[in-house]
Amino acid sequence: MLARSGMVVFLVAGLAVPAAQAGAAAPALRRVAFACPGGQVLVVAFDTADPSAPAVVDPPGGPALTLPILPHADGIRYGDAGHELRGRGRAVTWSEAGKPPVACTEAQLGR
Repeated sequence: MLARSGMVVFLVAGLAVPAAQAGAAAPALRRVAFACPGGQVLVVAFDTADPSAPAVVDPPGGPALTLPILPHADGIRYGDAGHELRGRGRAVTWSEAGKPPVACTEAQLGR
């Protein structure tokens, strides 16, 4: 929690949420880790209460990105001009401009 110029702000999964919004329909964030080639891990935070909400993607070797949802037939698809996350079931493909796509699968933690 931060107090800045009379406004209280909560930090939720790396996102700043003003206190006035914090009491209203709090997002149901689900963080999922995906195992990628070379032992790398891609972590994605989804708001399961709002299917139109953006996803926060923490790619291997890069800063976290907030990506808006994109039109898709089924599964998931988020992206911007230089990044795309798409998938179905427990598998996703992460794409960054100028790099080959990386196929990742949901990590089975604690087993």
